[in-house]
Amino acid sequence: MKIRQLIIVIIALIAALPLSAKSVTLKGVIKGIDEGTNMMVLEAVGNKLQERARLQLPKDGKFSLTLEVTKNTLFLLQPDGVGRDRLHVMITPKDKEIDLTIRYDKDFGYLKLEGAKGSKNMTLYQQFNAERYATLAGLKRTNAEYSAPETSEARRQEITREQQQIQLKERQNIKQLIANNSDCLMAAFLVTYFDDDYQNNIELYEKVLHSLEKDNSDDIFVANVAQKVATTMKAGSQAPEIAMKDKDGNIRKLSSLRGKVVLIDFWASWCAPCRAEMPNVVRLYNKYKDKGFDVYSVSLDKDRNAWINAIANTGQVWENHVSDLNGWTSSGGRSYGVSSIPHTVLIDREGRVIATKLRGEELAAKLAELLGD
Repeated sequence: MKIRQLIIVIIALIAALPLSAKSVTLKGVIKGIDEGTNMMVLEAVGNKLQERARLQLPKDGKFSLTLEVTKNTLFLLQPDGVGRDRLHVMITPKDKEIDLTIRYDKDFGYLKLEGAKGSKNMTLYQQFNAERYATLAGLKRTNAEYSAPETSEARRQEITREQQQIQLKERQNIKQLIANNSDCLMAAFLVTYFDDDYQNNIELYEKVLHSLEKDNSDDIFVANVAQKVATTMKAGSQAPEIAMKDKDGNIRKLSSLRGKVVLIDFWASWCAPCRAEMPNVVRLYNKYKDKGFDVYSVSLDKDRNAWINAIANTGQVWENHVSDLNGWTSSGGRSYGVSSIPHTVLIDREGRVIATKLRGEELAAKLAELLGD
């Protein structure tokens, strides 16, 4: 056998060998959860979650377990019976012991990470988690005042603007947080998890990729960022057609709105941030509908009654409401790579993409630029 062939065979054999697993201790305390609550430890494998461990929390909430990892792995902590909220934990083979302090807030149904030791990835996630919590608290406070019977209409308009500012501040702070820690693997996860929008965050995505790709080319999260950079729809590209049934069962095509500036709004009745943003979309629709603006709403609901009721309850007076009632596997959502909502795509009169993920004041400013104030 020639030397070159022998080298290729040796390399192939080495590649086929199973990677040696590293033991990492994950420990900490969860406050605010009843004694005896089961906590699942789920591993993200592709697009699925697989249960790796389950433990019962004692009275003091302390837990400790050893996880075997061969590569950078994302785990999710999910206590039973405390809503759908999960805490993301990234573990690498270089980690030895990660110590977390977690508090469950029953008012929000939210797991707040209050402390993280032994992992730069989890320290970054703690800061991200704090920004998310601050936004939830701000929206809950303003929603309570908005819903109060004594609140005037003028004040409600002010509250809507305050909520937009709260959400805008969150996005700005998290973007800066990721930019400041672009060499951290958790940044590669957060940049797509928080705001899966390459078009409006080109510099941020590329900064994360540039910081990590050299030493982490085989990492799944870095590869995901690289794929986004390579494939995400850019400004000026033609928006894919959507042809789905409306609430009366008739096919309603996105292309039928050609000649108008259109906001494609991916949402669902169960999505709290979607409903919080809806007064702004309604206001902008009413303001610009006579200037050639329209909204094409794609629901990721599964329950038809919930979808129809939410349209009425949120004041969505435009006619273009479609859904195949397939939830996250919605054909419209798949066409646009939607992995989180609310998600918007603004297209011009020729059906070309102007921008994505515009909300609040950013959306208002763009429409004012396009259609006049």
